[in-house]
Amino acid sequence: MTKIKTLAIAPYNGLKDLINELAKERSELDVHTFVADMLDGVEIVKSIQEEQYDAIISRAGTADLIRGVSELPVIDIKLSIIDMMRAIKLAQNYFGPFVIVGYKSITESADMICQIMEYDVEVKTITDIYEIDGCLAELKNKGISLIVGDVITVNRARMMGFNTILVTSGRESVLSSFDEVIRLEKLLSRNNHETKLIKSVLKNVNVSVLCYNQDGKIIYCNMIENLEDNEKLVKETEELVPILLKEKECRILKRFDDNPILIRGELLDVDGIFYPAFFIEMHKASLKPFTQDIIIKNASDAQQVNLETFNTSNEILKNAIEQVKVYSQTSSPIILYGEKGTGKETLAHAIYHNSQYNKNPFIIINAKHMNYKKWVSLFESEDSLFTNSDFTFYIKNLHFMDEVSQTTFESYFRNTYVHKRNRFIFSCIHGNSKSFDNSSLQYFIKNELNALPIIMPSLSERKEDIPSLASIFLSDLILKYGKQVIGLEKDAIKLLQDFHWNNNIDQLRRVMEELIILTDSYYVNAETVNRVLSSEDLPESNNYRNFLNLDKPLDEINKDIINLVLAEENFNQSKAADRLGISRSTLWRKIK
Repeated sequence: MTKIKTLAIAPYNGLKDLINELAKERSELDVHTFVADMLDGVEIVKSIQEEQYDAIISRAGTADLIRGVSELPVIDIKLSIIDMMRAIKLAQNYFGPFVIVGYKSITESADMICQIMEYDVEVKTITDIYEIDGCLAELKNKGISLIVGDVITVNRARMMGFNTILVTSGRESVLSSFDEVIRLEKLLSRNNHETKLIKSVLKNVNVSVLCYNQDGKIIYCNMIENLEDNEKLVKETEELVPILLKEKECRILKRFDDNPILIRGELLDVDGIFYPAFFIEMHKASLKPFTQDIIIKNASDAQQVNLETFNTSNEILKNAIEQVKVYSQTSSPIILYGEKGTGKETLAHAIYHNSQYNKNPFIIINAKHMNYKKWVSLFESEDSLFTNSDFTFYIKNLHFMDEVSQTTFESYFRNTYVHKRNRFIFSCIHGNSKSFDNSSLQYFIKNELNALPIIMPSLSERKEDIPSLASIFLSDLILKYGKQVIGLEKDAIKLLQDFHWNNNIDQLRRVMEELIILTDSYYVNAETVNRVLSSEDLPESNNYRNFLNLDKPLDEINKDIINLVLAEENFNQSKAADRLGISRSTLWRKIK
């Protein structure tokens, strides 16, 4: 039996996984799923519509836009009342007011539920993608911090700093769309000459493809860029058409703009008609390896952090947020104190986004992965990042700096006045390193640079915020894993609040991910929470510091220190060698 070839455009990964899972139950269907929303979904359809799928499945506004560019039947994964009810119930666990915003396919069912259940929830309907920003800006001015909506609305809301909950589609909605595809396919008949040609071409979809007819006219191209941008490449393949018609195959290696390009030509036979097709592989130079030392971000690289969405009942955090609002407007250095995982980096982003420097780059330097040689290289380089002006530098984990690096760092600041040209944000964990806590560098930052201090409370100090944080994490994880979880049982929340979080918000986020993986019902129960938390009290690798025996010979102490650093770096020898300021070969010899 010939399967119905169906293209599914899912607006989020969770729906993609659900579609693929349910498609296994329908032997009539061959479903190819991509993750894209609105205009991105349209671009995917434009780039592959010549492949002649039998039908397209999508959702809400994306389905409407695809209908405008494709002649194929487009089936809408309609949102059910159950889908909307799940989202509303999840939002009701949130601390603070929320508004439902979206296209008519979202808000119709929302209005109906709110009327029937007598929920006092504001519902906003948009009819055009360009209305979204104005609507969200109006809600932000009203103090709204949580938006419930469809994908395009949620994405825009996140960029504007809102907390969000996406209205997801459940099994019933996806199965209904499959039924509709199968019904429609019974009314359609195809399998023509052009389809066979495109299927032959797309056996090589991992490369760029140019296909000509016998007259030398391009009839298929899967390049994302315009053909005008590939003028040299098109000209080269045009000249190869007569050769390919004669020889039936060819292989050419050329260099375009210093990049070697392999052109493989094949003569495709479709029903006795031959088509010259070229499959093009570009071999670009490899990128530099990813580094954790320095990360450069621009204003458009990360979503804005809206301080108004920092909903909290904790007085320490409220005070910190108010300090950020005021301090962001100055050019003074700022130093953030707080335990690991308390959200210091999020606060640093908030300072950057709310400052006068937010149009310029944001540079994150992780002192944990720096050593003396790297600091010197950064300071002495002619094109050092520090030679710029009006940048924001976030230097985190200062407590990991060794004494020599601290001295060099302080000397550079004293001699260059780099802090007069740029905005600096520092962060550290107080009490983690005696060499830093009592250092000249910390005194210099606090008392000579006059860095403004902000203290982030630990999660154990703000237990009242745990239900709201868990709800937000749950919303994101539902999208990732495609689960139908509504929330946590009261006893489960109580267990989370009573637990001592050594790694704070980072640990809570990780625990929530484990909980949703283990949960197959609508609510996370106390038994699952208790089981997961019981494994969270295992000793951490940095506790090995307590077992360092200084009575041993120096060589053995050095070996113990190397083993300690290796453990803290998850036995990654490259990272351990960087921290110790030695080469990998030297490290290997010392632990041999």
